[in-house]
Amino acid sequence: MRMSFDVGAEERHTVVFSFNKFWGGLSITVDGYEVVNTVRIASLKLVKRYNLVVGTREQHFVTIEHHRKLLFAGLRDQPVHAYVDGVLVAEGVA
Repeated sequence: MRMSFDVGAEERHTVVFSFNKFWGGLSITVDGYEVVNTVRIASLKLVKRYNLVVGTREQHFVTIEHHRKLLFAGLRDQPVHAYVDGVLVAEGVA
């Protein structure tokens, strides 16, 4: 699953969320630079939130929420929602 979205009006940035449901690899990049790189195989949390501040002159708060079900999460849809300054800007399903 790969989801990308733009952040900022004058200072533009591209955020890319990437998740491999089979292997559990998860990465978040901003303008091609990796800011999160992890493997998510097992977790007790049903919603994992990744919070980022994007930009220098024009700062925006980005939150990416990765939802999973309690049982058989790897075999079920896992919704992903991306927010910029509290506004939903992108969503997808892993």
